[in-house]
Amino acid sequence: MDLTRDEREVLDGSRGEIPRKLLLTMVRFGAAMDAERLVPVEGPGHLVIPESKPGVGARTEFLEALVDAGVRAALPFTADPATILNETLSDLTDEQREQLARAYPMEVRYREALTKLGLRDAGGLTCTPWFEEVANRPSYGQVVAWAESSAVVYANSVIGARTHRNPGIIDLISNVVGKTPLAGLLTDEGRRANWLVEVEAAGPINGQVLGYIVGREVGDGIPWVTGLADMLEGGEHQASGKFLRDFGTNASVGGGVGLFHVEGVTVEAKRYGRRLIRDDARRLAIDAGEIESVGASLRADRPVEELRPNKVLLGCPHLTYDQLCAWTDAVESGLARAGRDRLAVETVFVAAPDVVSRFRAEHPGFAALALAGGHVGSFCLEAFMQDPILAPACVVTNSNKLRYYSRNVYMLDDEALLRVMVAGNTEGAAAPSTGASPGTFSEGRA
Repeated sequence: MDLTRDEREVLDGSRGEIPRKLLLTMVRFGAAMDAERLVPVEGPGHLVIPESKPGVGARTEFLEALVDAGVRAALPFTADPATILNETLSDLTDEQREQLARAYPMEVRYREALTKLGLRDAGGLTCTPWFEEVANRPSYGQVVAWAESSAVVYANSVIGARTHRNPGIIDLISNVVGKTPLAGLLTDEGRRANWLVEVEAAGPINGQVLGYIVGREVGDGIPWVTGLADMLEGGEHQASGKFLRDFGTNASVGGGVGLFHVEGVTVEAKRYGRRLIRDDARRLAIDAGEIESVGASLRADRPVEELRPNKVLLGCPHLTYDQLCAWTDAVESGLARAGRDRLAVETVFVAAPDVVSRFRAEHPGFAALALAGGHVGSFCLEAFMQDPILAPACVVTNSNKLRYYSRNVYMLDDEALLRVMVAGNTEGAAAPSTGASPGTFSEGRA
C-alpha cells in the first residue's frame, strides 16, 4: 500500500505502541482488500456491537487500553442498540434479571470506555442512525466507516455515502484511527453493478420479500434493479423510504449486499444512469409468481392457534416515528372494535431512543398504549431472541430479518399481527390478509 510519511512514522512506533497497533490493523485490513491506500474518514461512524457480553464484541480491557493511551475518534459515533438491562418488560422474572446482571458483568465499564472513545450519547444507540431524530446521516459521496449491514446498505444505496461493510472492531478502529482503505465500495469502479435484476411484476411489491430474493441470488454482488420506478414514483412515493430500507435490509440478509441501485429511484442511478452497469453484468429476472411463492415460504406455515405465540415483537430494524404512531393508532382502533382494554399478547415496539422520546412527548396515544400492555423500548430484538436467558417460547413479527436470525420466530403480515395482539391465540387471529399489502400500518418515510 502507498503510505504517507505520517503513517510510516506511526507504524515505526513514534506515536506509541497502541497507535502503532491500531494503524497496523487498518493497513492489514486494507491489504486484504487490495487497497491502494488509506483515506480519511470524513463523517461520524456507526458501530455494530455496543455491548459487553463475554465472547461478543470488543473486550472491556481492550477499550480501556485505548482510553488509557489517549486515543479517541475525531468525530462522535453512534452504535447499535443497547442491552435489555434497563428495559422494563413486564414478563421478566427476578431470576432472569439476576442472570442478565451476571451475563453483563462489565456493562458499566464497557459503556464508560465506549463513551470516552467517542460514543455520542445514549440516544445514538440504534440500528437506524440516519433517522432525523438521531441525525447521524452522512452526505452524498461522504466517506464513513460504518458497520451494521442494514445501515451500511442504506447509507451506500439510498443516501449515496461510501462505506465498507466493516466488521465489528474494525469499525471502531477505523473511526479511532480516522482512516479506511480505498477499495471496493469506496471507489467509482467498485460501485458499478455486476447484476442486472429485472422485476417483472406490478405493484404493490413487498420490499422484504424482493430484497431477500435478490440477496439470495446475487450474494455479495451489486444489483441494478429495474421495474420499480413507477411503483415508487421515482423515489417520491410516501412509502419509498420504507420500501428501500426493507429491500436493502433483506438483500443483506439473503446474501451480503452492501450497495444496490434502483433504476430511476436511488441517487446514483438517477445521476449516472446505466453507465453504472458493468458490461459483464449477469442477468436475473423475477416475476410476480416468484415473489408470491417466496413470500408465502417466509410467512408462518401453521395457524396461530397452533403456534400459540406469547409475544409480538416489532422493530427489526428499529421503527420510525411514523410507524410507532401508526401502530399505536391501529392498536387503539383494534381494541375499541373488539371491546377490549388490554392487548391479549404482550407486544413490544422498539425504536431509537430519540424516536421513543419524541413519541412519548408528541403522540397522545403513548399512555393508552402502555395501559393496554404495549411496551416501547430501544433494545435489539435480534440480540433479545438470541439470548437463551430471554428468548420467549414463540414470537410473531413482521420482520424477515428477525425471523431469519432467530429461533421460534414466525412472520405474519401486519393485519394478522394486529389480530394476534388484540385476540390472542384464538382461531382465525392470523387468518390470511383481506387484501391490504404488508405494511398497512407501518408505512412512513425512512
